[in-house]
Amino acid sequence: MLELPEAEVLRRDLEREVVGKRAKDVTVTTPSVLKPWHRTRKDFAAQLEGRRIATVRRRGNVMLLELDEGLTWLVDPGAQGSLHLETSTADPGADTHVAVAFATGGALHLSEAGREPTLRCGVVPSEEADDAAGVSRDALDLLADTPTWIEFGRYLLAGDEQLKLLLADPKRFLGLGPVYSDEILWEAGLRHDRLSSSLSPQEIRRLYRAAHEVLLAGMKASGSALDDAEPDTYTEDDGSVAGHLNVFGREGQPCPRCRTPIERTRLRRGLTSFHCPRCMG
Repeated sequence: MLELPEAEVLRRDLEREVVGKRAKDVTVTTPSVLKPWHRTRKDFAAQLEGRRIATVRRRGNVMLLELDEGLTWLVDPGAQGSLHLETSTADPGADTHVAVAFATGGALHLSEAGREPTLRCGVVPSEEADDAAGVSRDALDLLADTPTWIEFGRYLLAGDEQLKLLLADPKRFLGLGPVYSDEILWEAGLRHDRLSSSLSPQEIRRLYRAAHEVLLAGMKASGSALDDAEPDTYTEDDGSVAGHLNVFGREGQPCPRCRTPIERTRLRRGLTSFHCPRCMG
């Protein structure tokens, strides 16, 4: 699943590659990805074909491509979905569920492996787009909302929860999933089970700086999100953990800071924490 750095790289790629282009031909091979916004493929195509993409913004991991005439093309990559550029004549392939060719050439393909894709897309009125994206209006996006460290601290203190659970909660922070929540806490030297309400102002500032440093490093490591149909920035070609990650996926390996073996702790079903038991206080 895309986390915040990859989502922002994808938004910037889309802004560079598709803004100003007009949708010409729309092909949908999996109608379920259009729910709940469209009942038929014909309806979706009618809403999108002929529309020009004016801007690209995002809310969390959901891409919001603003069209003319007060409409927005919403694309939610879901758990494993990806967007990639192709030629207008390229065969969509078995894993491509939506293909949109542009009037000036080229196409954007929405793909995800498996018979039951989690990606979703639809054209909605722009004033309804944020609600349609299905993400919390109250959650903080550390890249898009650009909070000060004081505002960031208010979210932490109000949460009064273990830091890992708080950072990975999409109702509180957008796009900080299992990977970057671990990396941010390691960079800040804070344990996953520290209560957010227990942090001192100095620790809040340290966590704030760590979040920005880790997210920027993640963006740098992502490269272009449109070049590969199945982008994966968490592993190298040989299957090893990506070099920009210090603790995630590195159970048993030495901590880069103090050389203590990294531990993995199960917090709840589907959520674990990779952390150093020595230098994260």
